[in-house]
This record gives sequence, C-alpha cells and structure tokens, in this order.
Amino acid sequence: MLDLRGVAQFAERHLMPDKVHITREVGEDVLDPNTGSLLPAPPLVVHSGKAGLYGHQERIRSKGGHGGAWVEEVRAGYRLLLPLDAPELREDDTVETVEDRDEQAAGHTYRFAALGEASSVPVLRTVWLEEHNRTADA
Repeated sequence: MLDLRGVAQFAERHLMPDKVHITREVGEDVLDPNTGSLLPAPPLVVHSGKAGLYGHQERIRSKGGHGGAWVEEVRAGYRLLLPLDAPELREDDTVETVEDRDEQAAGHTYRFAALGEASSVPVLRTVWLEEHNRTADA
C-alpha cells in the first residue's frame, strides 16, 4: 500500500497556509454559581490550527416568480482544506479565520454548508462553507 504521509505533509505545508478556529454550539445552558443564572455554554472548540481557504463560485438555476422563468444566480462558496486528523464538521459549526494570507479574509466567519468529501486516497479533509458575516465594506 502506498504511504501517503509524505503527500499529506506536502499538502499541509503548501495548501494550508492559514489558521482557523472551528467551534460548535453545545446547546446546553450552564449554571453560573455566583449569580444562580443560566448562561449559554461556551462553544466547544472542534479544531484550531492550520487550514486552507479557497473561494469557489456556484451557479444555481431555479424557477422564480409567477411567470415560471428560470433565474440563474452565482453564489460565493468556499472550500476549506484541513489536515487529515481534523475531526468531521457538523451542520452549524462556525469557522473563523484567525490568520490568512489574504488580509481581507482574516476575522471572517463561515458556516459549514455540506458534508465533507470522502476519498479513496485521503491526504487531507475537504469541507464546503458559506460566508456568515461579510458585508460590502468588510
């Protein structure tokens, strides 16, 4: 069997120049012993470390309006490359770019949009994201 560790190390070194922080809401409130109030639990850190964020445009055709005309739109999506040992992401996980080669991308947040891809020759994890907090002036 082919040893893929070298390929995985190459991919991490050359395709994952960014750093991300991925969190998951746990849903359970926790009791603040000082006030007796229930507070939202802090999010669970799923992955913190290297990644590669790559833009991807997706064309979508849908029937719109009363006339039934087809409407085509282009949506921005993102592919996130993670090390092979990164855990599987779940719906509503939040990805924040901590450090990015593109200074405009640092600090943006994204939501997990689709199940990660599986491969017969796994050397990295690929997941699909949608941007969460971008505005026109960001």
